[in-house]
Amino acid sequence: MMKKAFMGRLLAWLALALPLAASAADLKPDTQGRIAFDSFTPKTMFDLARERRQNWAPQRVWGELSLPRTAGDKLPAVVLMHGSAGVEASMSQWVDALNDIGVASFVVHVFESRGVKRTAENQTLVPYSADLMDAFQALMLLAGHPRIDASRIGIMGFSRGGSVAFQTAIEPLRRAVVKSDLGFALHIPVYAGCNQVYWSPQVRKAPLLNLVGAEDDYSTARPCEQLAERYAEAGMPVRSIKYAAAQHSWDAMYQPFFLEGATSAAPCGVLRWDIEPWKITAERTGATVDPARLGEFFDSCVTRGVHVGRNESAFRQSRADVKAFVRQVFFGDK
Repeated sequence: MMKKAFMGRLLAWLALALPLAASAADLKPDTQGRIAFDSFTPKTMFDLARERRQNWAPQRVWGELSLPRTAGDKLPAVVLMHGSAGVEASMSQWVDALNDIGVASFVVHVFESRGVKRTAENQTLVPYSADLMDAFQALMLLAGHPRIDASRIGIMGFSRGGSVAFQTAIEPLRRAVVKSDLGFALHIPVYAGCNQVYWSPQVRKAPLLNLVGAEDDYSTARPCEQLAERYAEAGMPVRSIKYAAAQHSWDAMYQPFFLEGATSAAPCGVLRWDIEPWKITAERTGATVDPARLGEFFDSCVTRGVHVGRNESAFRQSRADVKAFVRQVFFGDK
């Protein structure tokens, strides 16, 4: 009885500690700050892509919505997806940059919502499918906000979140979750992870701005430049910008240092999942990889230890480039 009473009090405390999940009907014109919403954790990307909903574990997630001080018409918005270190202090710089030009921002807490602090040392702690699912659920949530223009919602992601900024443009992945024509109006991957690519030539035609660091030894620049070229060939308006001397996390609030425990799959080359046949190809050799032997494949090439940290010049230029890109897409600025 004592155990049941304790569990009852614990559940009651959790219900108070976490905000109730919001739906479009719950959102008011002045709703901002922390907003909880319902999402899922698919076991694998295959479970998401093939819509195997029996393997989608329900998950409450939250994000932080910041509305600019702009009156009148509905606002554009950008969903912000964090990297392997979780939501860091540096994210506030991008919230401020977007709000400054009249754009709302919504910072999604993928890891914290699932009781995980970071995945840099072990990316399996949270499946990549969870990040992608949360991004689509955030899109649908914001589309129902009375102050948000559903036709002008973009996505910007960093590192692991940058991969999501690429993946959300893939139509078979979007259609597995979003059961309407709703989609992101722009995509901004920033020092994204581009060594594991989920691909289909069916892409949305929203503009994409790909930002990479010339000295990035974590995810490295060239695979992301090649991936952006692949999207361009499929019909997306794409621009890539490379920042000289910039390492991974050039917008970080800490000085550059060597992160010993971080895993990097860059030495493995690009591994491509073709979504329709679900065929996995190691692009460096052209060999097909058996899904059952993926662990063995990565064990043979994944390394530890990367450089991360702030590059002030790269941050200032990337902030200016992002603001100009968003203004152009959302407001038609030249």
